[in-house]
Amino acid sequence: MDSQVVERERKKGFTLTRADLFSRRCRDFTDSGIIGSREFVENGFLAVRHLFQSKDERRFTAIGGTEGVFSLKKLGGLSVPS
Repeated sequence: MDSQVVERERKKGFTLTRADLFSRRCRDFTDSGIIGSREFVENGFLAVRHLFQSKDERRFTAIGGTEGVFSLKKLGGLSVPS
């Protein structure tokens, strides 16, 4: 890791600003591809499944802290296994 990055973060006390948190949450949600009810995510996946190389069965992930909201991919730090 770049020592300048480490030093900059050390000066900030290794804390995240509200802007950092917002940016990471936006990235998590946009990276997931599809977010919604289990049925919505499953239907969306079925519509685009031909674009994925994996033939594995998809398991949709419940988003932690919500009720009945799922994502196509596991969201870092926000998900619980379904």
